[in-house]
Amino acid sequence: MAQSSKYALIDEDVLVEFIYHDQSALTLAEIENDDNGSQLKFLDINSTSTSPKYLVHELGANVVNFTVKSTGTSIIINNFATRELQLRNGKTYKFDLSDSSINNNTGFVINGNNATSGATLVGNILTYIPTTNGTYTYDYTDTAGVTNFTQGVITVANKANSLYAEPVQQTHNTIETASGESGRYLAVPSTQANQFALVGNALKYLDADEFTGTNASTFNTVIPYSGGNATTLVGSVNEVYYDTIRLHLRTGYSFNGRGYDGFLLQVKSSRADGVENVFTSQVYLNSSSFEIQNPTPFTMGDSKFSKYIEVKVPALVHMFTAGVNDEFHNNFYDVPSGTKALDATSNYKISFSLISETVSSTIPRLGTTYSQDFINVADTVDLVVSQVDEYSNISVSVAEPANKDYFEIHGLHNGTLAGFAGYVNQRIQQTSDDISVFYEIEVSEQVSTNFITTYKTTFVHVSDFDTPVMFRPVIINAGISSSFQLRVTMRIYNETDNTQIVKVGTLIFDRPKKYGVQMEKIQITGGTSSPVIYNKLPNTAVNRELNSFINSIRPDVGETKYVTVALEKHNVVAASNELVGNSASGVSLGNADFKSEGNCILKISGASDTLIRFTLANLIDGDYKALDLVGAEDIKLVMHNGTKNVHWRSHDPTFPGIDLSNGEVMFKVRRWVAGKYSGIGSTGTFYIVIYYGENKTSRLYNGKVKVV
Repeated sequence: MAQSSKYALIDEDVLVEFIYHDQSALTLAEIENDDNGSQLKFLDINSTSTSPKYLVHELGANVVNFTVKSTGTSIIINNFATRELQLRNGKTYKFDLSDSSINNNTGFVINGNNATSGATLVGNILTYIPTTNGTYTYDYTDTAGVTNFTQGVITVANKANSLYAEPVQQTHNTIETASGESGRYLAVPSTQANQFALVGNALKYLDADEFTGTNASTFNTVIPYSGGNATTLVGSVNEVYYDTIRLHLRTGYSFNGRGYDGFLLQVKSSRADGVENVFTSQVYLNSSSFEIQNPTPFTMGDSKFSKYIEVKVPALVHMFTAGVNDEFHNNFYDVPSGTKALDATSNYKISFSLISETVSSTIPRLGTTYSQDFINVADTVDLVVSQVDEYSNISVSVAEPANKDYFEIHGLHNGTLAGFAGYVNQRIQQTSDDISVFYEIEVSEQVSTNFITTYKTTFVHVSDFDTPVMFRPVIINAGISSSFQLRVTMRIYNETDNTQIVKVGTLIFDRPKKYGVQMEKIQITGGTSSPVIYNKLPNTAVNRELNSFINSIRPDVGETKYVTVALEKHNVVAASNELVGNSASGVSLGNADFKSEGNCILKISGASDTLIRFTLANLIDGDYKALDLVGAEDIKLVMHNGTKNVHWRSHDPTFPGIDLSNGEVMFKVRRWVAGKYSGIGSTGTFYIVIYYGENKTSRLYNGKVKVV
């Protein structure tokens, strides 16, 4: 199942989007439980067997990682030479010095007033916590005492450049309420109906000895800490796999103008005992500022949405999957206690409430009184979202038809266009809803290693849902671009209840010149008159006899002669990974000689080009099953000579006799590639790599190369 979204309008100013993660690329949904990603604790409300748990995550994710390398006379920070770093005062930065090009860890130094004292080296990690605004430098001296590496600059200020001074992994559930922060609060229930206490955070790391809430002693809630009866998940859960929720805010929204102080968002899941544990209970006040500007605003109905608030929730579908979210499940739901375990049929329960007022109350406790902030909520809207995408049988197809110079774009239901049209028409007939299908097309051109968006457009279908969209792009940089990507977002929009189903399809096309700004022209001179043929023989008896002889020895008109060529054939067993899978539905390939990883040897020569055909299979229960490669965006053969990659070319799907559905793929290795090795008898390695969406790759096989 690819990534997909579900939308629902839950307030006149708020549109909720639930984004299911791509289960064919689980690592994209993974967030580590450490100081560089998301740290985990929870509040155990009232500390009773029937009390719900409130998850608190990412409070400590203020650590930013940098990798340090050296080359020539430059220091490389996160793959940029002598990079200027704009860092934030008080934040933690870790410089990883483990690369082999750094042979003297103590030689990497941050200079300047109060800079050196804020840097601590432990092993290969230099931890730097700037405490004074200003401009500093960093430099490097190797073991030979060479100090001619170009010096870099560090600027410390109250704000940092988020492009390279923010943690790579975020859950966006951070509770930040200190001075100058964005104003996120955790809300926990009080003894009054529809009233919640606001829990703040002094921005301490969760693995520190304290986690301080805003006036935490004023309400009866156990806040985890080291020791006592609190429970910490840090160290016992390595990572968590998340789904994503976005609350899109209408352009020009104003909760204050409507007489509200903000809103409360809660996401819950049901335990076997009926108690609902809470994944997030996040408050957005009118004074908050943690919304994100959407780089691609969109319109739904009569409203435009240009900002959103994002939170992540642990993926329910993986709670009982070994090696995925089972560690989190066992800690958060108190397994092996059967009554507190997650109900396997539980879905996501989203609750959205407007805040009618914010109040402070004086509460007596332990012989004294304390002041505590509360919110009162009203107009609650509840929404249930399935733990799995119930529309997984709907997808969008992007393809270039055979012998056509355009792309066809359309929806699929259970793999067919007719099924998609039938699905939409059935919904219209049975529900009387007004349904439109939008196809939003984005063209991105690859220039060097970057994809640059050059064109966007939208097509709308309100009928004839079985008619594909015919689209011909114009590639602006066709002369220098190596490929372009078509990204299509299909929205099945229900105008009656403002809900929609969103599916995304992509295609990478590696012949951009075909769709360049100017099409190739054939110049014909002399107008429409017939050209003069100078080598035409006179129609004499002798020449008629000669023509007859020539025609007798040449092929018939339209006949094509194929010349037999040498073709290497190799049967290999595909690498085991989640992308490839082990599908038992592939065609059985019998008892052919299939080579396991590393055992296939390609022989190439500088005397001629080498044509190589691979047949890739999975070994399942002693039977070789063909690996279906039809859905791949691209398949490439990469060859390495021991120092660098010397060949990186796509397969040729047009070669006669090649069947991708049976795991067959053909490559041509040019004769000059052999010259990149050290001569006859030299060796190297090769890889077969599959591309599967937005330039993501996975290895299918690796073996050896030998020059003959």
